[in-house]
Amino acid sequence: MNELQTASDIAKQLADPLRLAILQFLTWGPCSVAKLVETTGASQPNVSNHLKLMRESGVVVAEKRGRQTFYRVASPEIAEVIAALSWAAGKSVPASCSTPTSPPETPMDLREARTCYDHLAGRLGVGLMAGLIQAGAITQPAGAWGAIELGLKARQVFKRLGLDLDRAVKDGTRRRFAFACPDWSEHDHSHLGGLLGAVLCDHCTARGWIEREAESRAMTVTDKGRKALDWLS
Repeated sequence: MNELQTASDIAKQLADPLRLAILQFLTWGPCSVAKLVETTGASQPNVSNHLKLMRESGVVVAEKRGRQTFYRVASPEIAEVIAALSWAAGKSVPASCSTPTSPPETPMDLREARTCYDHLAGRLGVGLMAGLIQAGAITQPAGAWGAIELGLKARQVFKRLGLDLDRAVKDGTRRRFAFACPDWSEHDHSHLGGLLGAVLCDHCTARGWIEREAESRAMTVTDKGRKALDWLS
C-alpha cells in the first residue's frame, strides 16, 4: 500500500503542465532555478514553488554548488516515467522554450550528442547503440522501450572498450538493466537506456572521451573519444 501511495504522489506531481516541463528539462541533468526560469518562461517565484512541492514529494532533489542550488530528478526510474510520458504524447522534450507547450527545433549541438538523464542520446547515443548491436555486444530490441540483453560477444566488445561489465551485471538496484530509450531528436531511433547505458556514459566521461560544460546538456566528443569509439560507428 505504501508503494501505491508513493506512486500516486508522483503522478500528482506530473499532472501539472509546468511541473512536467520542468521535469522534462531536468531529465538532461542538474539545473539551476535561473536556467529553469529562462527555459519555461515562468516567473521565478512560480518555478521555485513548483520545485519546493516536487522536492517535498521526493520527485526532485537539490544540491548546493557554491551560492547556487541545482535541482535534478530524484532517480532513474522517475526519469524513465517522464521520458515515457513525453514519448507517448508524441512530443519532443523542449531544449528551450517560451512556454512549456511550444518547443522549437532541437539545437544542433544537442542533436549531435547529449545526455538523457544519465545515458547518452542524440546521434552519438543512437550510433553507439547501433554499433553495439552490430558488434554482437547487445541484442536488438523489439521496439521502443523494448528490453535489451547482453549479446554473444558482450564480454570481448566491452573489454575492448575497457569497461568493467561486471559493474553493471552485478548491480543490486531494481533499475532495468538495458532498454531502447526513444530518442526525441533522432526520430524513429532509440539509444541505450537503463543501467548499462548509464555505466557506458560514466565510462566514456571518465576516460575523457566525452565532455560537458556546466548547465549544458550537449556533450562534445573529444579527439581521444573519436579514436576510441570510431570502430563502433
